[in-house]
Amino acid sequence: MEPLLKCRFLKLCDRAGSRRRHRTVTTLLLVLLGLFLTLGVQQLFIEKVIGTESKTTELICSRTPSLSPEELSREGKDSYNKAQFDSARDCWQKAATAYRQQGKETEAINNQINQSQAELALGLYPRAYNTLLQIYNLKDCTSLPQQMEGCTTLSRDEEQRKQYIDNINKQADSPTKISGLRNLGTVLRELGELDLSNQVFLLSLQKAQPQEQAAIWLDLGNTRRALSSKEQDLYSRSQQLDNFICAVVFGYEANNAYQKAVAQYSSVNQPQETRFLRSMQLLTEPYSVINEASSNRDTLSRVNLQAQLNHLSFGLDLEDWRKKINKQSKSNNDIFTQLFQQSNLLVLRLKVDNCWKQLNSPSLVPSVREIPPAPSISTIRTWLNQQLLNQNPLINSKINNLQQQIEQLPLNHTSLYTRLNFAKSLMRLPNIDFPRVVAFLNETVNLAKVQGNRQAESYALGYLGKIYLDNEQWELAKTKTQQALLLAQSIPSLEITYQWQWQLGRIYKPKSTQRVQGKANQDNLKDLEEARKAYAGAFKALQSLRQELATSSSDIQSFFLEQVEDFYGEYVDVLLWDGEPEPTQENLSQAREVITSFQAVELENFLRQSCPENTVERIDKIIDEQSKSAAFIYPIVLDNRIEIILKLPTPSNQKQMLKHFRKSIAQDEVEELVAQFQLDLEEEYTFEDVFQKGKTMYQWFVEDIDKAVEKYNSNSLSNVNTLVFALDTNLQNIPFAALVYDGTLDSPKYLIDKYAIALAPRLELPTPNVLQDRKLKILVAGLTEPELTVQQKRQFSKLRYVDDELEKLEGFEKSNSRVSVTKLSNKNFNFKEFESEIKSTSFQILHLATHGEFSSSPDNTFILAYDQVIPVNQFGSIFQTQAQNQLEPIELLVMSACETAAGDKRATLGISGVSVRAGARSAIASLWTIDDKISVEFAEQLYNQLIKNSQQTKAQALQKAQIELKRSPEREHPRYWAPYILLGNWL
Repeated sequence: MEPLLKCRFLKLCDRAGSRRRHRTVTTLLLVLLGLFLTLGVQQLFIEKVIGTESKTTELICSRTPSLSPEELSREGKDSYNKAQFDSARDCWQKAATAYRQQGKETEAINNQINQSQAELALGLYPRAYNTLLQIYNLKDCTSLPQQMEGCTTLSRDEEQRKQYIDNINKQADSPTKISGLRNLGTVLRELGELDLSNQVFLLSLQKAQPQEQAAIWLDLGNTRRALSSKEQDLYSRSQQLDNFICAVVFGYEANNAYQKAVAQYSSVNQPQETRFLRSMQLLTEPYSVINEASSNRDTLSRVNLQAQLNHLSFGLDLEDWRKKINKQSKSNNDIFTQLFQQSNLLVLRLKVDNCWKQLNSPSLVPSVREIPPAPSISTIRTWLNQQLLNQNPLINSKINNLQQQIEQLPLNHTSLYTRLNFAKSLMRLPNIDFPRVVAFLNETVNLAKVQGNRQAESYALGYLGKIYLDNEQWELAKTKTQQALLLAQSIPSLEITYQWQWQLGRIYKPKSTQRVQGKANQDNLKDLEEARKAYAGAFKALQSLRQELATSSSDIQSFFLEQVEDFYGEYVDVLLWDGEPEPTQENLSQAREVITSFQAVELENFLRQSCPENTVERIDKIIDEQSKSAAFIYPIVLDNRIEIILKLPTPSNQKQMLKHFRKSIAQDEVEELVAQFQLDLEEEYTFEDVFQKGKTMYQWFVEDIDKAVEKYNSNSLSNVNTLVFALDTNLQNIPFAALVYDGTLDSPKYLIDKYAIALAPRLELPTPNVLQDRKLKILVAGLTEPELTVQQKRQFSKLRYVDDELEKLEGFEKSNSRVSVTKLSNKNFNFKEFESEIKSTSFQILHLATHGEFSSSPDNTFILAYDQVIPVNQFGSIFQTQAQNQLEPIELLVMSACETAAGDKRATLGISGVSVRAGARSAIASLWTIDDKISVEFAEQLYNQLIKNSQQTKAQALQKAQIELKRSPEREHPRYWAPYILLGNWL
């Protein structure tokens, strides 16, 4: 079976993994969250406790089977406090079983909740989830989140989700089970089920005692903060106002939750003994030790401190987001002010209400709580300005108060990571008190040494390196980072090592682009090589860790991807350093590997599974042996230049030689032209603008390639006629077919006139084949108008010409004996019949003529059937049986009338995701909305080429179809023929 097929139905992509694998990915993700988002002590503490987990193979309670339930519970506590979470889990699991055998259900549940706490510390989120499900007598879902389609708990169906919350409500009928709701809400958040996490915490608030509510408000704030971060990320990619408003509203509510946690702490005038008072996740003692008033007081105090820290760091997050989107908008005005103008009041009111309902939906557990009123626009605007403009005059006194509280904490692992959390916020303040932060971190280093906590010491030293780096004190930055790196390597902790290697690379990176050759610049040359070594070490660690990302929540994945994109770009920058006259072949090859790896990371994050990528060696083999008429091109947009790497077919008797080209053009200039070019392409009367920008784009990205290919063709027996682009993120939504290489405004010559064009597949190609002299079996499914547009909560326009498109395809069967067409249309193109046809039919081409959208978010990538939307995540299960029954993968997936999400620069991920889920070698889709009458004309031309000219590749068939369409009357403008792209196997 082919590797990609194995990946499809998850034989290669083993979701369960071993305990060590879960621990590895969780550590990496939480390390990153601790570094960049400062979500609070709980994440930093997870970093610490996982990294120092006991490596013993023999568990304490397993080797002493005669222990009583009470002793097992105490041993669990002791192991937990020593960060030996495997042992703690084992002891509490055995204690729960022993108590249940004695008929002591309350004690058994307490230990089960403690067991889930240890599993959370280990990063075993699905196991922690299953442990908690048992408490509430719910269905045991033993697989990971992306395999939980069959679980009532995590179904996408709103009625089933409502039933889930209702079942939890009924089962949480004792103080113990009520306390366990906090763990359940936390696990749901870590699994990416943010809406359900929000609902569970609201339910917990309704049922909990007043003295327990401060900690619940804190957790609820963390979930709403995650929801806000998710919407911020979507807005950054799509520029949709709905995402912006929801990000603000969810942030406002996260802020309120933190404030209520502090207020609730203040309202409890004196601690009350509560047997089931739940401590903050991984911050305080587990259940079994909360039994004294002093413990309750300590717990509430820590919750209060954590809420204040989260409140501070979240305000800094919002300021960072504001700067980011203002930079993206390239406007002199503040975008927050623009979006909250009085003229938009009615629109804003409606959008705020919609976002508010998402957090406070009456459809889930309506009998349990009342819906609070939504805040006014002026209230949100005032809060936002206070948060973003740092207009709080008490900020310095607040910082002083927090530091005093932290310095009074007893020395233990919790206080160390509270200090690190606070230091991260201090480092992010706009007017940073440099001596204060350095002194605080140095003290933290000394305290970590006293406690013997090498991991906390490594973090403190690494943060010192970061603050020295930010202040351009290079030698101190280097010394502290190297010390942090040595400690991380001695633990050992590959996850932390990766961070400090990356930081060391930034420190060594030359600070100017002066040529590094010559005696006067030997130090600069040495630093450049040291930077490359550091980045190479971090890259190696990232390669070892990234495949485990598939088991994590989509929200953490989005954050992870955003951060590693910076790393990959920086690594390519030092490999192709423009201070050198020409990169070596070794560095060019390594740069290709880095680019290929990042493209695989993007798709793995989208699919939430680890899959085999296209290695440089495999690409070279395909180009040299199977596709001798194709050139592989890597355009890379960096801050101050464009770097281009060209791979041409190389005969077996010649040495591999990569070609390299460079253009000194600023990234902002590239992005501006790309954005304008895309807008012009989608309009009808923009010939001159398209011509001029298309010519500039050609000069930037293809002109040198074109000359090199022409020279190659004149000196070689083979003839390169196909260009395969591995596109940078900023270029993925641009059809290179529309670039202008010659001609006049009246008679332009487009790149498609000269070359067939394809986008490089992000994953490994399963034995590339050509559709030559083979009987073509086509399954075509088309939809004129869906049945339930209202229930789908969006309006889909009627596709009036779909029936004509399907008739054209059926006509090919009548006129050509090598074509067989199976058709599903309108009512017959419902989910059930579509799934049945897929599973029972063997075909080479799947043609979908229906509405669909491709986005960088799986939640917003779908195909529309007659009775429902089919999200990309369902494609895997639909096509699994078909893949098992059919010997060969689907050769081509054609998606007519579908489009990429407007403004989403990673939208082509959706095309890749759908094709991979369907197991297709390649896919053809459109980058923007096309009139369905045009789709009929294009489909006719495409299949004419595929069927009648059987000796050509798919890329060539697409090329000729576009050329023919371009020659048709009133179809000259690129908006009609250019948006169609081929992604994947071009043969």
